[in-house]
Amino acid sequence: MGQNGAGKSTLFKLIMGELKPLHGQINLNKDKKIAISRQVIPREQLSLSIREYFATAFEEKDYQLDKKIEKVLAEVNLHAPLDKILKDFSWGQQARLLLAHALIQDPDILLLDEPTNNLDATGIGDLITFLLSYEKTVVVISHDADFLNMFTDGVLYLNVMHHQVEQYRGDYYDVVEQIQAQIEKEKMLNAREEKRIVDAKEKIN
Repeated sequence: MGQNGAGKSTLFKLIMGELKPLHGQINLNKDKKIAISRQVIPREQLSLSIREYFATAFEEKDYQLDKKIEKVLAEVNLHAPLDKILKDFSWGQQARLLLAHALIQDPDILLLDEPTNNLDATGIGDLITFLLSYEKTVVVISHDADFLNMFTDGVLYLNVMHHQVEQYRGDYYDVVEQIQAQIEKEKMLNAREEKRIVDAKEKIN
């Protein structure tokens, strides 16, 4: 979680190796496979068929690809011919394809970037059902409180004021209260500091 611009998606890009850190380092277990379900399908891939799209998930040709695609589409509750073009799917169906594209890689760590965007109530329900039964690690960026509270064990809050990542454990709504209390505390401290600066300026004048 974090305010817009706090660096949530940037953090995912760092984990995926798409960006390099200016300071510090990203430590990843080499034995762990990571896959990401992005917010939207890249424009240049919208002209691909389902089969061509899922082929991009693998570095080498997979001769069991069709079978794997059918299995993973069933997991996200989507049924379609494998030669259908991506741009012919609705936004909600594309959201399911994005998740399926990550799942077909059988990741140990699954990154979901705003996965409920473009999903209707049925789609969100299907996603929650899937996540509750998913046995591996899932890291989710989301602003949907009810969705997060269904399956999360804790929250990493990107504090844009202090440029820190704060860890909170437990029920999502309790976490939100803790974060809100921290924000109010910071506002009070900022107000006091601003008043001190104003008082100092008046004395100087």
